[in-house]
Amino acid sequence: MRQLAAVLLTALIILPIQASATSENLWDDARIMDGQDSFAGTIGGISIDLTNNTTDAFASSGISELPSIVEVYTATWCFNCVKTEQALDEAIGNQDVIRIHYHRYFYETLDPFGSNSTDSRWVDVYGSGSILSSETSVLNGMERAAPSNVFDGERMYTGISTKSNSLVTDYSTALAIGSSHPFDQNGSFSLSAEREGDSEKFSFAWSNMISSSIENWEVNGWLLFVEDSANFLEGSNGKENYSHILHEAVNIGSDQIGSIVLEPPNSWDGDDMSVVLVVDWLTHHGNDGNSLPAPAVSTLLCMLAALVPGRNRDIES
Repeated sequence: MRQLAAVLLTALIILPIQASATSENLWDDARIMDGQDSFAGTIGGISIDLTNNTTDAFASSGISELPSIVEVYTATWCFNCVKTEQALDEAIGNQDVIRIHYHRYFYETLDPFGSNSTDSRWVDVYGSGSILSSETSVLNGMERAAPSNVFDGERMYTGISTKSNSLVTDYSTALAIGSSHPFDQNGSFSLSAEREGDSEKFSFAWSNMISSSIENWEVNGWLLFVEDSANFLEGSNGKENYSHILHEAVNIGSDQIGSIVLEPPNSWDGDDMSVVLVVDWLTHHGNDGNSLPAPAVSTLLCMLAALVPGRNRDIES
């Protein structure tokens, strides 16, 4: 058995992993692309606290130091969401991760969080991927499927069925793989906020973003307004305290430097609103585009572990 494992690991290190085979075995594609030579995802994650005492604030980060981004689609009535979020807590541990929780809003009467802008972003970015992903679960082809988890805008898991021996292993694997973004590692992100009466002026910039080897690319920036924690006793899933709540999603377009003045949304309770800068990216490659660079050894180990069947496999319910 050990010899077989060694052979498999060696083969994975030597041979590039085909993107289609990887997504089929370990996760679902979060975005449905027009061509096999197109790739897309989300990076960013720098944030600023917008407390009542914040008048001026600034944050910046090099691209190589940006955290992983996990976007969660949830609802206060969703019992399975509690299970997936507990597994996500365990998988993340002490890692530097930005979590953004979307709450169902369209036609929703049981959840007070979320907005037209948050549901619109989810549908526009992940709706097609969600439909295909949830077709294999009891969620049955929904573009807004609760629960859903998206890692770095690339890898999607819907429902509570697993691709491995547990949800924790699924999510740990997705985190270990990280972002496949094409951006220059010497690039940087910055975001500032300046109080102007009841409004805030947000200035943003990202520099040296795209690697010189990429010819065809697109970017689309967003300001996401996230409340750290809110209490809602009426939530029928019994959670009561809900975290990382996305209240508004503001599209700031493709300009790599600019500013916008707007009035941030109010917190549900407390004084714990923040603004997070993220950028959706899309690249079109000139080659056949069927393969991705071979992942690091640590990533391969996580992927192998994910393929080992467990005795207590999570099932759909």
